[in-house]
Amino acid sequence: MDEKILQCLNELIALDLACAAAYEVARGVCKDEEILGKFSEFREDHLRHVRELGEHIRSAGIEPPSELDTKGVIIQGFTSLASQEDRTAVLAMRGNEELSNNAYASALQAGLPEEIRTLVAANFEDERRHMRWMRGAVVLRGWDVEQPELRELSVDAQGTRKAA
Repeated sequence: MDEKILQCLNELIALDLACAAAYEVARGVCKDEEILGKFSEFREDHLRHVRELGEHIRSAGIEPPSELDTKGVIIQGFTSLASQEDRTAVLAMRGNEELSNNAYASALQAGLPEEIRTLVAANFEDERRHMRWMRGAVVLRGWDVEQPELRELSVDAQGTRKAA
């Protein structure tokens, strides 16, 4: 297997490992049963991607990544810092899913052999499904509106409040 293809698959595996770890962190702060269920489902999808992509790497006689790389540690750390409750966990994971959607979209442009391309395309559909759910969850719960505690309020000379 071509070195460029191996690198592409290893990068996808590393990102899927990071997303799986981030979902585990985010689950730790969630209370909403639907969110917990979806986070578990999406985590399992990422772990399946790791297994399936890893089979192709192993067939080339190379051991795929099995632990978080530096980027993965950063993604997990960001998720840990950003996830304080359901809303912030979903928003953090939405950002992580944007990364994985972009990575899979790019991988499909890498000239992959047909069998691998079919797998990457199926994984990309999982990523797109994750992103659709995240976006829907944010809108459904009204989390797409700027939260008042995130705005800096100031008082003008007449004593009325306005957003700064």
